[in-house]
Amino acid sequence: MPDPAHEGAQEAGRLHHPVLLAEVLEHLRLSPGARVLDCTLGLGGHAEAMLDAGAHVVGVDRDPRARTLATARLARFGDRFAATGGTYAEAVERCAAEGERFAGVLADLGVSSLQLDDPSRGFGIAADAAADMRMGEGCPETALDLIDRLSEDELADVIFQYGEDRLSRRIARAIKREREAGRIERAVDLAAVIRSAVPGHQPRHPALRTFQALRIVVNDELGQLARLLARLPEVLAPAGRAVVISFHSLEDRAVKESFRDARRAGVYADAARRVVTASDSELAINRRSASAKLRWAERAA
Repeated sequence: MPDPAHEGAQEAGRLHHPVLLAEVLEHLRLSPGARVLDCTLGLGGHAEAMLDAGAHVVGVDRDPRARTLATARLARFGDRFAATGGTYAEAVERCAAEGERFAGVLADLGVSSLQLDDPSRGFGIAADAAADMRMGEGCPETALDLIDRLSEDELADVIFQYGEDRLSRRIARAIKREREAGRIERAVDLAAVIRSAVPGHQPRHPALRTFQALRIVVNDELGQLARLLARLPEVLAPAGRAVVISFHSLEDRAVKESFRDARRAGVYADAARRVVTASDSELAINRRSASAKLRWAERAA
């Protein structure tokens, strides 16, 4: 009988384009036998390339389905690959406490392709499903739970701070009004309410910033990133390298400042001065790479 997990993993491998793959390998500088912590395993695209290069990879993902698919995809590498659950912040803190060290650490932040492409998760503005937006384990409330819990002013602050939307007050007022009237249950409902609250023509759907803001808070994305960056030097072996890929300015700013400050303090021997972005050839085949920003740092020897 066919194995659904294995078939799903094969399909994922055919359809998934890991972002900035060549650049990740270039800046990690892995030698055969190197141990790598892949903090955001997803569908296993980056992990597969590192394993093909001879590395040993520990993959972390809070999404059980991602772990299942990636484990099936990477089964051919035997004991050179292992998957573990929980958030990447928890994983890094655990490794630091236990004295584990890695030659490379990769974190590809944000929502995975698996989650974005599954309408039932409620991440997309066209999703005809509950506005859930949870990435997996460790998320106590959905986006709708968050909207219900916050006051109008608190919701506006979330949209302004994490979505960087200057119309946050207007949007929050519309969301709270329509939610209390029972007219917001699905992600597509939420997007429609936001569109109706924003006047005039917009080059991008006006709900995208709010969806980003809600998702960031639901999954504690910036809190997770801060915890990762704080303990990252402890899990890097001497001269080990870390690569972080971010997808919006709040993440990139945090990574840039952390790497810069640690370099100045002598914790990192070197770190990227300029952000690395996708090539024209990658942009042609993977539109999601357009907003990807890669930064790297090397632990002092």
